[in-house]
Amino acid sequence: MDFPFVKEAISSLFKKSSCDMYPVVPAEAAENYRGRIVFHPDKCINCNMCERVCSGSAITHTSEKTPEGDERITRTFYLGSCTFCATCMDFCTHGAIEFTRDYHMIATKEEDLMVSGTFVKKAPVKKAPAPKPAAAAPAAPKAEEEAPKAEEKAEEKSAAAPKPRDDGKPVQDPAKCVYCTLCAKKCPAGALTVDRAAKTWTLDEDACVGCGTCAGACPKDAILL
Repeated sequence: MDFPFVKEAISSLFKKSSCDMYPVVPAEAAENYRGRIVFHPDKCINCNMCERVCSGSAITHTSEKTPEGDERITRTFYLGSCTFCATCMDFCTHGAIEFTRDYHMIATKEEDLMVSGTFVKKAPVKKAPAPKPAAAAPAAPKAEEEAPKAEEKAEEKSAAAPKPRDDGKPVQDPAKCVYCTLCAKKCPAGALTVDRAAKTWTLDEDACVGCGTCAGACPKDAILL
């Protein structure tokens, strides 16, 4: 009887194994491997964009009011439903979601597949009413009235130009805006209302989360943050 593989089998007994010795010897995942999620709650602004784009519906959140009137939010990623497509990370404008190269996700209970983090969203600060305009200054001397027109126009333009807000919410520059409505369509919180016919741009300050999506979507750089 012929045993053509006996020689090969006997010689292989004295050779080093061609297989990886995992898990005895840990193996490193390939570059750009999308493994276990890490959530950075300190960077999250609760725009909910990650939940909207998640194909596996693996992202949820709960919220509760604090005695101070703020909102305590807990965001949870269920790795059992996650497809590891990284779309949530791509859409997160503040880098709160990270995919690691950790592929060790064997779980004995469901809690092992939960990744969550809690953060507090401060209640919006109501701005004080604008002070009444001061009385008109006395007429300028004739010499000042004859200042160069170019300089006066430059000063007027500088004074009229919008400036970024201190709270990080968007400001519209009417001189650049073409009212294309793209910012309103991209807003994850539905905080913008744009009427192209009437040429109006309205911000719902309570709904706005200051994510900056509108500014990134504006083709005319008409939104300041």
